[in-house]
Amino acid sequence: MSDTNDMIVIGSVDDIPQGKMKHVEVKGKEIVIANVGGKFYAMDDRCGHMNALLSMGSVAKEGIVTCPFHGASFDVTTGRKTREPILTPSQEMEPLPEKWQNYMENVGQLMSHIRTYNQQVYETKVDVDLIKIKVST
Repeated sequence: MSDTNDMIVIGSVDDIPQGKMKHVEVKGKEIVIANVGGKFYAMDDRCGHMNALLSMGSVAKEGIVTCPFHGASFDVTTGRKTREPILTPSQEMEPLPEKWQNYMENVGQLMSHIRTYNQQVYETKVDVDLIKIKVST
């Protein structure tokens, strides 16, 4: 990574194929770079709910990034939360023993009080074939 005119080069456009994401660390911040339809976007890489790496989740062609942990989702173009986390187990799962069911219900109640925050976005541009972002400290 190099720093020129307040924009920091984080890699080449070839580093992030269309529909994929990449984790980078710049000026002490963890950032996810997403390639959505050939355009590059950057936002904080830690989920605004439980701090999981969003770059380990998925990005839809509409630019919605889904957290791999609880399924909260964010619009990579604005950083805004588009869906709350999913805190109930899938009905398709095998039933858990009663002790574990009680434990999971308690955990779900505790987690329901954790707020999910929007993500900070960063200015991104492509210069020839280099992806650059602007990160202030």
